Amino acid sequence: MESRNPTTPRKKILIVDDEEPIILLLKTILGVYGYDSCESLSPSATFSMVEAEKPDLVILDIAMPELDGYEVCRRLKQNEKMRHVPIVMITALALEQDRKIAMEAGADGFILKPFDPRDVIAEIERLTSGK
Repeated sequence: MESRNPTTPRKKILIVDDEEPIILLLKTILGVYGYDSCESLSPSATFSMVEAEKPDLVILDIAMPELDGYEVCRRLKQNEKMRHVPIVMITALALEQDRKIAMEAGADGFILKPFDPRDVIAEIERLTSGK
């Protein structure tokens, strides 16, 4: 991966997962690659965080309490103010059906846990390169 130009604004990634170790791992990976991040353990807080933080991308777990990631994704993509934000679903659900449901919900990318950090960064770069 290329190093970032220090004069280029850092992209902000919102991480939504109900597992703190996953959030900490992703924050570390993103920091190493020059991204800023914010996080939420609560799927229902995602909507207000997207409005407040204005992230360049959301990494969203699927299996969470309250609302699953599919429903959070659907709601974000149905909201005119938020639909432009790319969403990468990240999950241990490995069936092709899970990927299909995620894409139907509006996800822009899909990564399986356990993940390779390079795959996470490649997906972020693919989806934010025009921003």
